Amino acid sequence: MGQPMRDALGEAWFSTLGEPLGAGERADIAAYLQGLGLDASAAPRLATSWEEAGILLRGATGSWWESEEAERRRLEAAVHLDPADPDWIRLNDLLHGAAAVAAARCGNSDPGMTRVAAGAASYAAYHHELAVLAGCDEAHPFIRKYSLYAGGRWLLGVYDGRLAIF
Repeated sequence: MGQPMRDALGEAWFSTLGEPLGAGERADIAAYLQGLGLDASAAPRLATSWEEAGILLRGATGSWWESEEAERRRLEAAVHLDPADPDWIRLNDLLHGAAAVAAARCGNSDPGMTRVAAGAASYAAYHHELAVLAGCDEAHPFIRKYSLYAGGRWLLGVYDGRLAIF
């Protein structure tokens, strides 16, 4: 596992869920969408509760997911990560713990939502590590996506042309 993944163990995962977006986060969102070839002109939709996040997650995401998957496949053709790496397993345990703490703090008792949140953060960390190992610069959409997660957010997807974030 690379140094960026080891550094992820000290990030603020899920600590700013539902809070107003800052200018840096808005810039990361715009760069993320543009990097995937998606429209970045619509204002992001901020979910303010676990319940609202769950409702959004049940919606159709359109081309957003396909854009991410195409980029993931492109990067995986260039680099390989070992999912059995002890640091990777430790990070996934940490992410589940952070999601559980955030859920409890907000009164969410749905363990499924906690697992979905932790899984999404894990995927963001995986995407980030792929981008770093492939030599991508800071403007890469996976680097920007990771920045949002590491800063305490949960990127829910693009629904009706707007990025939803918690």
